[in-house]
Amino acid sequence: MRKTFFLSCLLLCFGMLHAQYDGIVGSEGCQAVGLDDSRIVAWATGCVVQRGYYDIANDRRRTSYGKDEDAIGAATASTTMHVVSLGDSGVATLTFAEPISDGEGYDFAVFENSLNNTFLELAFVEVSSDGVHFVRFPAVSNTPADKQVSETGPVDATKLHNLAGKYRVGWGTPFDLEELKDSAGLDISRVTHVRLVDVVGTIDSAYASRDSRGNIVNDPYPTPYYSSGFDLSGVAVLKGKTGLEKTDAVACRIYPNPASEAVRVECEGTFALELRDVTGRLLFIQNAVTGGVTLPVMDYPPGVYLLRLSTQRGCYTEKLVKRR
Repeated sequence: MRKTFFLSCLLLCFGMLHAQYDGIVGSEGCQAVGLDDSRIVAWATGCVVQRGYYDIANDRRRTSYGKDEDAIGAATASTTMHVVSLGDSGVATLTFAEPISDGEGYDFAVFENSLNNTFLELAFVEVSSDGVHFVRFPAVSNTPADKQVSETGPVDATKLHNLAGKYRVGWGTPFDLEELKDSAGLDISRVTHVRLVDVVGTIDSAYASRDSRGNIVNDPYPTPYYSSGFDLSGVAVLKGKTGLEKTDAVACRIYPNPASEAVRVECEGTFALELRDVTGRLLFIQNAVTGGVTLPVMDYPPGVYLLRLSTQRGCYTEKLVKRR
């Protein structure tokens, strides 16, 4: 009886160690979410980064590439623009205009700026319903830890699960809140914060990051630069409120959103618009617009603004994100 139990445990452990997950973008069964995926209903509207190190073991300078607001709004396909580097053990905490909620399938996706399918800098993902108590997704790394992945070395995506940074630039790693449904202190119908914790990719046990099974997570190390570690491009909401309070009859287009220079607003018939900051201060107003108008935003600080539209069919307020 004990022999049978022992063999069963060995087989289970062997299966866990050799499990294969979905692979690179374009491969069969890949779960990556494109930055223009139709499921995306919103993006993070706030970000605070606690910078990590160039090289946690040898160089305690803090990374400096990018700014916190570069992680706000839509991710891009650029590997250099609108990216903020966390550094070894760095942390980014993101907030949203409306909570993320658990729905059918994946609920949000995290975007990194990897140059290709194999240079993968990873991060743990945690969520919270109050900004205080965070729960980490059970991450798995089956990458062998007997030999260090070099600074430019490859990582096999099929050995990774629930680790952000699994795919190349322009493609997000998706997460399903259903996995955390039994977590104490977490309301998966109302997630207000997403926190990313950089994986320190060293296999040196003194500094190594470990997955949910105690495995060392082996990824490119060291990367001793001011852009060290996980490079955050954005967090997309796949399930949740869109922030709109609009009647079915209202037909307007607002693009691009997020924006850096200007926003184009187009509605059927004649309409009026007001732009306010989150405190309610009026910044711009225009009445009797027919067809469309271009709203300059380049002089406003990065952040979230409220755009109220009044048409002959109804009114609604859209949250507008200004990028740097």
